Amino acid sequence: MTTAKTPTFSDIEILQLLVQQYQLSGQLKALQGYCDQNLLLTTYNREQYIVKIANSAEPKLELEMQNAAMAHLNDRQCAVPKALNNLAGESITTIINVQQECFCLRVLTFLPGQFYADADSLSHNQDLWSNLGQFMANIDLALADFTHPGAFRYLDWDLAQGYRVCMSKKHLLQDQQAALVDKFLVLYQTQTMPVLSQLPQGVIHNDANDYNLLVDDIVMPKKITGLIDFGDMVHSHIINELAIACAYALMGEKHTQEDLLSAFNTIVASYHNARPLLDVEIEVLYSLVALRLCTTVCNAALAITQRPNNNYLLISVKPAWELLEKLSALTPYTVLCQLRQACQLPIDSGNKAQDIIRYRKKHLGKTLSLSYQQPLKIVRGQGAYLFTEQGTPYLDMVNNVCHVGHCHPKVVAAGQAQLAKLNTNTRYLHDNIVNYTRKLLATMPDELSVCMLVNSGSEANELAFRLARCFTQSKELIVVDGAYHGNTNACIEASPYKFDGPGGEGAQPYVHKVSLPDPYRGQFQGNSPETAQSYANSVKETLAALALEGKKPSAFICESLQGVAGQIIMPDGYLSEVYQQVRAAGGVCIADEVQVGFGRVGSHMWAFETQDVVPDIVTLGKPIGNGHPMAAVITTQAIADAFVTGMEYFNTFGGNPVSCAIGMAVLEVIEEEHLQTHALTTGKYFKNKLTALQQRFELIGDVRGLGLFIGVELVEDRATKLPATDKTSWLIEFFKHHHILLSTEGPFYNILKIKPPLAFNTVDTDKFIQVFELGLTELAKSPHLVR
Repeated sequence: MTTAKTPTFSDIEILQLLVQQYQLSGQLKALQGYCDQNLLLTTYNREQYIVKIANSAEPKLELEMQNAAMAHLNDRQCAVPKALNNLAGESITTIINVQQECFCLRVLTFLPGQFYADADSLSHNQDLWSNLGQFMANIDLALADFTHPGAFRYLDWDLAQGYRVCMSKKHLLQDQQAALVDKFLVLYQTQTMPVLSQLPQGVIHNDANDYNLLVDDIVMPKKITGLIDFGDMVHSHIINELAIACAYALMGEKHTQEDLLSAFNTIVASYHNARPLLDVEIEVLYSLVALRLCTTVCNAALAITQRPNNNYLLISVKPAWELLEKLSALTPYTVLCQLRQACQLPIDSGNKAQDIIRYRKKHLGKTLSLSYQQPLKIVRGQGAYLFTEQGTPYLDMVNNVCHVGHCHPKVVAAGQAQLAKLNTNTRYLHDNIVNYTRKLLATMPDELSVCMLVNSGSEANELAFRLARCFTQSKELIVVDGAYHGNTNACIEASPYKFDGPGGEGAQPYVHKVSLPDPYRGQFQGNSPETAQSYANSVKETLAALALEGKKPSAFICESLQGVAGQIIMPDGYLSEVYQQVRAAGGVCIADEVQVGFGRVGSHMWAFETQDVVPDIVTLGKPIGNGHPMAAVITTQAIADAFVTGMEYFNTFGGNPVSCAIGMAVLEVIEEEHLQTHALTTGKYFKNKLTALQQRFELIGDVRGLGLFIGVELVEDRATKLPATDKTSWLIEFFKHHHILLSTEGPFYNILKIKPPLAFNTVDTDKFIQVFELGLTELAKSPHLVR
């Protein structure tokens, strides 16, 4: 690569050249530039021109392209400069310095006006933003039929190259800065890269920054009067033009987030009005604006290390960082919805909610349930929020499946990348399954050293039953009352929540139900060694009854924290006592972590650790893939060996490379974002807030939980603990009305189950508490609300 040498001609040399080549003379004033020599020429009759001497590495073909594009735009009445021809009729003059080095000189017409950057941001207004959008659309429309071989070039400032540029330079950033850039790079990788081929392409100006745009007035600007500096022109995606213009226009905004979005919406709507945007162009615009800012800060990081004293390099860096922070606080889908509304485009073009409901009832089975009296159509998710087809955000308080946050970019990127390479079964060797299971097993006690991958929690529990049966040569299964372990036949038979519920057939002869260790509503109340022992005695009695029949247990299965039974936190020591009894009787102990694992409890990675036990088998599901269907069974070497009976165990999809890549990404996000610690601190904050409400409202009978697994039990009377089922149901709809998604749990459906994605934070907590307090107040004042 040729090293660019900045020309250093003296004013006298340049004036001599101007007289010789253009018959122009006057006074010169140096202008700022990156590596070119730029000057303002004012002639004696007060005419003004821009003199540009390109650096030595600038190809003449690209300068010819710039001149041709400016001439093309001038012919279409666009306010841009135009290159003058010299006395030889050429728009580029080759000049030679004293070292016999060649440079290219051009003289451009001067455009009157003030720099957009010089106008106080407080003076920016709707008229200016609207005119900016229209102006840039007219530029792109005028360039639609322009082409030139010089435009087909590689350029670091081409947004089509932005991802590569940032990836190669972000190591120059500080850690916190790099993390912010990474966030947007992953968004670009997952949301924009897959649709790049759908974006229209053409020659664009590519640098409508606030020092290249001219305005009519810096006190109260209303109109864009010109566009200068065509040095970054390139053939690229046309939408990049608008993204770059928006990036620099928004960089100057020092108003509120609402004002920022107003400016963004106005610019885009005005552009769309002149040059209609495709849906896919609007879809990627937010990502491209952020990518331009990331490119700015990454390119600047390299340039600053090379030229630390060049103030020109620092012009846009600080505002770029500030805008990246502001954009990071926005939800991309919310921005998209606002942009579509501003452009008067429908937000959702899919089926209407009622049509979907009608189809589901007819063709998808009548047992497929829906939440809420008026079901929601959810089309997007991000972090702790879900979004309707109208772009309305709902705080998701109940989805423990999307564990690290809905559509976490790193998880999405991992799945996309592997899916584009290979997805096959475990009969072939592949690194992913080895790398993933090694990392997963490292989180477990040493005894649990064998991992078997499946596709759902139900599959995991059914496989666990098979493992236990092979190891113990017994089928007798001990289950906890109220438990739920899955939807296969074997899992339904192991789930009192199902077999004792509507449509259930009761316990099968080989299934033995023991008491639910509920410290609040159960027979033995409180968290003490005595209550733990009392509930463990139920297991002891069951084991004794089996022994009298000459039977031994196959397994005792228990959720490490009870979910559907009512968000129950078992008394300390319960599992330790039960595990000892079961093992003494010849059975194995299964910890069902499908709902509660992966750091949700905060204090530990796995909820069974809170009971100070090591299970013989652990089943994992739901959060393991952040919404991707995968699950796992973790067990000891001895139990795994007992499963080798001659019958092959093969799972078509279990352990496939895509699932393993996704599972690995989930573990990495938990670690990198410190989500276990986050669950601990946020959960404590949340419980404290709930306990404070409990002191004020008699309706709250109990607040319990670990980390971000929390239950709030509502009762009509604290003494009798009469379940407040109707009021709980009313509150669920009340929360929905206030854009919070919540559900109930427990046999009386009077328990608010709180298990949000771990992206949930204290700001979300405060929002929930505010709405909860409002709802409780309304119920206290107007009991007739519930009939």
